Amino acid sequence: MKKILFMTVFLAAILSATSYAQSADQAAMLQQAKEKQKSQMVEKTGLTEAQADRVIEINFEMREAARALRDLSDADRSARIAELKAAKEKKYSEIPLTAEQIKAVYDFYENMGKPTAHKSGN
Repeated sequence: MKKILFMTVFLAAILSATSYAQSADQAAMLQQAKEKQKSQMVEKTGLTEAQADRVIEINFEMREAARALRDLSDADRSARIAELKAAKEKKYSEIPLTAEQIKAVYDFYENMGKPTAHKSGN
């Protein structure tokens, strides 16, 4: 009986530590995303810093939720992604963002990974 109790407590401790580590990792990743994206987003979209923070948080949440859909069938995953996109739109409107600001945010993310053209000094 003592062995079972010990194993249960031990397993619970491991699961708690793992859960805490994942939370800490996610918080660190979110903070890193904010540090990397916020100033450019504010500059390129005209959002306030508070709005940019919230947009980055929403996109991070959506990415994490989409990551959990990997094991679904293509049809199920497509349906869930459509639901996530609708939820993201709703959350954007709750910040609140105007239609122009939402378009600017989408343009920002679309262009974020693209290389920028550098002018030659020749």
